[in-house]
Amino acid sequence: MKTLGALVEREAFEVPAFALDPFQKKLRDALHLEFFIASGRLILTPHFAPLTTAETTAEEEEQLRAILEDKQDLLEQLKLYLLYDLSMYSAIVETNSYYIAVNEHRVISRFLPYGPGSCEVKLYTQPPGDPIARYGDRIYLGRDCLPLDSSRRPHLGLGYLRRSLPEQVAKLEARIEKRATPKERSAFDRTFRADLADAVLEFSQRADCVLRSYPPDISSGALAPETLLEFSREFRELKHLLAELEVVVRELEQSLLATGSDAARYVTKLRKDLTNDVNYVMMKVNGRISDAVNGIHV
Repeated sequence: MKTLGALVEREAFEVPAFALDPFQKKLRDALHLEFFIASGRLILTPHFAPLTTAETTAEEEEQLRAILEDKQDLLEQLKLYLLYDLSMYSAIVETNSYYIAVNEHRVISRFLPYGPGSCEVKLYTQPPGDPIARYGDRIYLGRDCLPLDSSRRPHLGLGYLRRSLPEQVAKLEARIEKRATPKERSAFDRTFRADLADAVLEFSQRADCVLRSYPPDISSGALAPETLLEFSREFRELKHLLAELEVVVRELEQSLLATGSDAARYVTKLRKDLTNDVNYVMMKVNGRISDAVNGIHV
């Protein structure tokens, strides 16, 4: 409830001019917002009916009542702000559009704190029906960082990728230590740990170089076409590193799925995140820069 409380303390979410396409409109109309409460999860349906996976405290009930009485317009702004951010700086919706569509465009967006002025958002889709009764049927789609103070991301979001990737690999290693069997942990140490570490280090070093070498504003209004193409080339090389890491993670996923390991689902989430990142660079960075430089306007 702390995250929800902090979000509704803001005066507004400034959404740039943004026209939703038909798919995005259906997603907005079926969008559920999820937050942690003391003993479970709070889900707000598209019309802000509150559903919980566990009993709420009296204090939480009073806080929620006040929010739903006074802040529904702000929560509607938050939905639109999230959709704008996903359309500009993520390929999660495009990568997972099939799964979203077959589930009648229901997406659950879980908000988590991620440092000053930002949230981490984890997105799931879920088949139609009661969201709580079908809570275990959720399908993970991906994660993204949602900056709250500005709709523009420095370096087209590279800073978040640089921060998030080492964090997620470290979390994965911790979960394998906790969830995998001794035999599975031994195979991980022998076959995958060093490759993961090397890939993350190479990506981090190259990302740091790009962040130092280019100004935060990567746009045709701020940079010459030659500089934009240089940045695009650098991002393409980062995409190749992400693709190589995705191969390693996919092989790890397959090895754990073959043993029925409880740790496999965490590897699947990281593999999906990497797929989304690769597609983001390809579509939203390289594609947009190429179109801008070539003067292509659709």
